[in-house]
Amino acid sequence: MSVYAQNNVFVLVDVSLSVKPSELSDAKQALNEILTGSPLTKAFISQGSPQDLANFKMTQGDILAIAKFGSLETTLAINPSPTAIQNINTDVSQVLNSASWTPTDGQTYITLAKAKIAEFAKNNNITKYKLYVISDNIHDDYGRGGTPNYPDEYTRNLVEGYNTSTNPVSESGYTKLKFNRTQDFTLSFSPNVDVSNYTLPGGTQPAIVDTNTATAVITISSPPEAKRGKEHEVKSETANINWTCNNCPQGIKYTVLVSQYEGGKFRETKKDLVATTATFKVPDGKFRITVSASNSPASSDYTCINVSTSGYGWLIFLFLLIAAIGIGYYFWNKKRQEKIDVFASNKVDDIFVKNSGGTTSSNTPNTDYF
Repeated sequence: MSVYAQNNVFVLVDVSLSVKPSELSDAKQALNEILTGSPLTKAFISQGSPQDLANFKMTQGDILAIAKFGSLETTLAINPSPTAIQNINTDVSQVLNSASWTPTDGQTYITLAKAKIAEFAKNNNITKYKLYVISDNIHDDYGRGGTPNYPDEYTRNLVEGYNTSTNPVSESGYTKLKFNRTQDFTLSFSPNVDVSNYTLPGGTQPAIVDTNTATAVITISSPPEAKRGKEHEVKSETANINWTCNNCPQGIKYTVLVSQYEGGKFRETKKDLVATTATFKVPDGKFRITVSASNSPASSDYTCINVSTSGYGWLIFLFLLIAAIGIGYYFWNKKRQEKIDVFASNKVDDIFVKNSGGTTSSNTPNTDYF
């Protein structure tokens, strides 16, 4: 693939064990601030001027790539995947998150790392680019007291022939950022590296796999993790799906599949997504949501949901039904009680009449007697 963008930016991140994880975390934040033109929150300029920072801000159409370096295997595996920047904040964040920012290696092949970037540039017709290096070993090739152990003559010639008097690479002066004046850890920014007069060595580049490369892992963050039979309950027809991708390569695209089970027929797929979010409208039922990579090997993730938009309706219906039964019973019971009261009243009247007649009859003999 040939890249002809006006501004090609390459970032090299030192993952040797001499670098602290907290330093890389701070560097990642500071780099994001520089690339997006945001104010620095922790880093300060140790070399250069504040005006220099404008040279390192990404603009729409720029190309950004990031690679880690350290041990021989890690550094030989450098093969940048340039990303065209359209939405600056979103795309810069995605590129930075595509690399591992974890110290793992015992050595620091920094000159080899620079030579690998130059090699990539020459192979892709790039004569000028910007180079940003994050490291604590700017002047300490191979690691403290280390010696190179190149696997072949091509690699040895690539390094030893990089930026020599007969094979020059022009690196413009670096602007540098630090977090602590007493420490070596530095972010170095060169606004222009010119390889137009640089020539690659003859021979074939060896194919070496980076044994330190972590597996790319996709993790769904919402809806939360759930299995079939214990689905996450959703009370809306809108299913919002969000996920993260740890160690995923630059330019990765995603596929999201929502598939209904237990007799349901709904099935919808969204492919080649760049953002880590997707929205689906689904009917009531149980669904499996799967997020995978469209164009790169990465472990996929899934979760299960149970959509029931009518759940509250049934509760309301049940409440109304109970209320109707209660009201009906109240009026039925009231009418029944009225009938009982009328019947009781009539019975009392009958008893009174009978009692009155008996008294008159019993008094008659007494009257006659006296």
